[in-house]
Amino acid sequence: MLSVGRIMEGTFGLIRERFMAVLIWIAIYLAANVAMMLAMGPMFATALDPTASANPAELLATIGPVYLLGFVVSLVGIVLYTGAMRAVLRPDAAGIGFLRVGMDELRVLGLLLLFAIAALIGLVGSMMLIMVVGAGISMGGDSPVVGGLLMLLFMLALFPLLIFLTVRMSLAFPLTLHRRKLVLGEAWRLSRGRFWTLFGAALVVSVIGMVMSLMVSTLTMGSFLFDMMQAAGDPEAARRAVEAQSGGFGQMGPMVIVYAVGNAITGGLWIALSGGSIATAAKLLVADTDDDAEAVFG
Repeated sequence: MLSVGRIMEGTFGLIRERFMAVLIWIAIYLAANVAMMLAMGPMFATALDPTASANPAELLATIGPVYLLGFVVSLVGIVLYTGAMRAVLRPDAAGIGFLRVGMDELRVLGLLLLFAIAALIGLVGSMMLIMVVGAGISMGGDSPVVGGLLMLLFMLALFPLLIFLTVRMSLAFPLTLHRRKLVLGEAWRLSRGRFWTLFGAALVVSVIGMVMSLMVSTLTMGSFLFDMMQAAGDPEAARRAVEAQSGGFGQMGPMVIVYAVGNAITGGLWIALSGGSIATAAKLLVADTDDDAEAVFG
């Protein structure tokens, strides 16, 4: 029977049994972090230079590479996430750190794009519906306050709906990897009646991720936050604090190195926790329904 405990047991088992793979994911995450920080250094320098920031072409020339590198890092994240799921679903798979660049990764990317497009269409449709409802209320002569309140309630109702759909369709990613084809219907079917279990596991993983991120941020940015609080009401002091913090990017100082390493550890563990948890859930559910699950998973 699927439970939060069994999902987390498999997730932490991944970190314990595939520790070398997790270290590889952390190392790749560290390389991506360092590359991003080095690329962001010229951007911050240009943004803080009044003469350079007045030139849109020069500003664009420094921002462009950052966005391009960010896109590449996002693709690397997909490869790592797929590798974490592969470590659970195909424990005997070859490859360093269970990493590959092939059709599995393309299918996961395609599924992610499909969900992104669906979310965009849903968001645009919802906004149009809110505008129509608002216009109808206004034409009906009702109080603008009432109309605004109803629109606010409608917008708030979209948030739990988004969470519900995200949790119900979360199994699509590991199932797509397992079946070697895009899977939507099976993900919806297997998650039926198991929303709270999947949501509970995702909540545990999210809380662990937030705590790790908060620890790294407090360790590396605590002095900056303190300086900003001290500079309350003093724009010049706040500007100096921002310049001092921004100037650290692109320079491999001790605090930047600590931030990069801490963020890499957090990111690598997050890959293992998020990818491992949803893959474990899919593995347990498929094992209960497929006759050949034992032969597939071992």
